[in-house]
Amino acid sequence: MRNEDLMKLLAVIGAIVTIIQAILGFSERNIEATRIILLIIFIILAAIILISVIIPHKFIELNWIICVVIGLVLIIFDSIIGGILILLAGFVGYTER
Repeated sequence: MRNEDLMKLLAVIGAIVTIIQAILGFSERNIEATRIILLIIFIILAAIILISVIIPHKFIELNWIICVVIGLVLIIFDSIIGGILILLAGFVGYTER
């Protein structure tokens, strides 16, 4: 498996995990408005990753910088597992260059 394929696989798994975590975050009983905004941002960032893998060269081309930035944002703001997977995808993409 090439590094580019591994990067795409890690990015897709991380995006799916992030979407699942965000959907499960909406099921809390006492949810605040800031938490709702954060969960929507998580879904948007994960959708950007998924679209860039599924439809390459149309929306945003998946490269290591995008994966590292989105991974760090997800890790800082609460989606640890998905953020780590996307961050790993960025590091794998960096080693390819």
